[in-house]
Amino acid sequence: MATATASPSSLPRTRREQQRLETRDQLFELAIDEFRRVGTAKARIRDIVEAAGVVPGTFYFHFPTKDHVVFELWRRNSQQLVERLPRLDGPRPPSVTDYLHALCDAMIEIELEVDNIDLVRDSIAMVLRPPEDADLTASGVDDAIITLLRGALERGEIASELEPAGLARVLLTSILGAQMAAPTEAADRQRELRRTVDFFLRALRPVS
Repeated sequence: MATATASPSSLPRTRREQQRLETRDQLFELAIDEFRRVGTAKARIRDIVEAAGVVPGTFYFHFPTKDHVVFELWRRNSQQLVERLPRLDGPRPPSVTDYLHALCDAMIEIELEVDNIDLVRDSIAMVLRPPEDADLTASGVDDAIITLLRGALERGEIASELEPAGLARVLLTSILGAQMAAPTEAADRQRELRRTVDFFLRALRPVS
C-alpha cells in the first residue's frame, strides 16, 4: 500500500508556519523581558523589535498592541494553571474546597515564576478588561471551574440558584480581584486567595 506524501506546495507552508510561530514566541519573550525591565507602560515597541531584529510591522502582525502581549501572558499562565490542578474526571474527584485551594496555590506558584508582581497584575487586568478581539476561551480555566462547580452542585457540596457558568464567572472574578489587591508578600497573597475561596464556599453551603 502506498504511503501518502505531502505535496511540494504544502511543505513551504509548513516551514513558514513554523517560522511564524518561532517569531511570535521570540517577540513575546523579548516583550515580556522588556516589560519586566521598565514596566509595561514605559516599554517601547521599537526597543523590542530592535532586539528581535525585525521591523515594527512584524510585531504588530502578531500583537496589535502591548495589551495583547500581556493577555498572551495570562493565556499561557492559565494553561499551565490548568495542567497543575487535580484531575476532575477520575474515579474520586477532589472536593470543591481542595480543588479551589489547589487553584489558589498554583496561581501563586506561577506568579512567583513570572517574578514580577506588577506584570502579573497587568495580566489579570487584561482578563478583567480584555482586548476586544481576545479569545477568552483559550485558557481553559473557565471550563475547569465550570466542570468543578457542576459536579459539586450535583453532589450537593454546594447550593446555588446560579448556573455553573455564572457561578464560575463570579468565583474567578473574586479570586482575580483578591490577587490584584492582596499584599505584596506571596505568602500573604496565598492566604488571601484561600480566604476568598472559603468565604465564597461558605456562602454556597447547603442549608440543612
